[in-house]
Amino acid sequence: MKNLSKLLYIILGIIVAICLFILFCGMNPDISKGLKEWIAENAPKKEVAAEEATVNVATAATSEVSVEPELEEEDSEEDYEYNYDLTYDDYVNDWDPSTVSQDTQNNPEYQDFVDAFLHPQENADDGNYPEDKSDMQSPQPKIVDIEDEEKAKERSEKLDYGDTGEDLTFDPLFYPYYHMLNSRGQALYKQIYANALAQKKKFAPVLSDANDNEILSAFCCVLDDHPELFWVDISFYTQYDYQGKAIEFDFKFYKNFNDIQYARMRFDNISDNLIAGAKDLESAYEKELYIHDVIVDKLNYQHNSLDQSAYSSVVDNYTVCAGYARCFQYLMQRLEVPAYNCTGWGGRERHAWNIVLLDDGYHNVDVTWDDSGENYDFFNLSDAENKQHRRMDFSVYLPKCVESDHKPKFAAQTTGVPSVSVDADDDTTYIAVSFGGSGSSRPYHYNVDSDGNVIRIDD
Repeated sequence: MKNLSKLLYIILGIIVAICLFILFCGMNPDISKGLKEWIAENAPKKEVAAEEATVNVATAATSEVSVEPELEEEDSEEDYEYNYDLTYDDYVNDWDPSTVSQDTQNNPEYQDFVDAFLHPQENADDGNYPEDKSDMQSPQPKIVDIEDEEKAKERSEKLDYGDTGEDLTFDPLFYPYYHMLNSRGQALYKQIYANALAQKKKFAPVLSDANDNEILSAFCCVLDDHPELFWVDISFYTQYDYQGKAIEFDFKFYKNFNDIQYARMRFDNISDNLIAGAKDLESAYEKELYIHDVIVDKLNYQHNSLDQSAYSSVVDNYTVCAGYARCFQYLMQRLEVPAYNCTGWGGRERHAWNIVLLDDGYHNVDVTWDDSGENYDFFNLSDAENKQHRRMDFSVYLPKCVESDHKPKFAAQTTGVPSVSVDADDDTTYIAVSFGGSGSSRPYHYNVDSDGNVIRIDD
């Protein structure tokens, strides 16, 4: 009873205190105003905190949805072994032209190249060419068949098509390999290209009944047309289910790039610098000669982990023939001059060089072998003159190459290509050459033959 009385007195005291406080605030407006301001300042903070918490949850949920599903890998990079020991006969035996369009296969213009590839003459390797300068590698897939029905279904349900690229078009003058394929191959080509550009590593092929040759052919043609996809390794991974249905395509991106977007920025910026001196040149030949010599100056022949990629030659300075060829192809494309990556056999090894279109037709250009010698021996050659090279696979369907009058000349030329100043007595053939396009003097001396052709003999 005493406790109850005490409780009632406490409650009564609180009520009286509240009433007195209200009365006091009424008599003193400043205190009332301060209290309202404190409430106004702090109440929104709680609301903002609540809103931020809601946004964070929503962002986390969105990120979770947008991330590609992590799939259990059937292989690892450690157990992937590239076959470096393929012989010429192996390439011939593995060649399957069924993915090539009928119009291309039936075009008699390419028959000589097909015959030379499939039935080479015994003396095809004869001639002078640089040793150990032909280290191109062809794409090789790892193919896995999933026999377990439940496991195959689980993997296929986690993958979509990604970007099918169905609305893409490719100019035949710059992207000839796409136009060599039949309609099925072109559908796969578009999907592979679009997902490579989007850096989506895994997707389900748009043609579930595609066989491994169709996928391999589309992949090879994408790489041969698009040197700018430098982060795409030449190896890839495909999976088929227990019924032979193609359920997964996996790119293998080069591990050298932690940030592909940053690597692309470097690639573009350095490419801009390399072509800067050629942009204002008038003819395709002048641009070709400029880029040819820029590459010869810049690159050193050396194996490395990116040597099949254009990045090794555009950004870095060490590569093999594949890097030389893709660098030339890409820089010429940037200058709007059609140039193709031509693959085949050079001397006694797998090799890559280029075909370029000038005003007098198509010509063979081997920057790698020119960099190994002391002149322009492999610059703008016809197919007959290019006898140490033999086209293989899809490259047999590239245009025929003819003789060219476009060679470096003794006479002074337009700014950006070699301009000549005689560096000795009139009776000497040695001249110093400078490049006006870059504003720098090139440390070369050239020998001039009786026709006025310039041959570089030393640096």
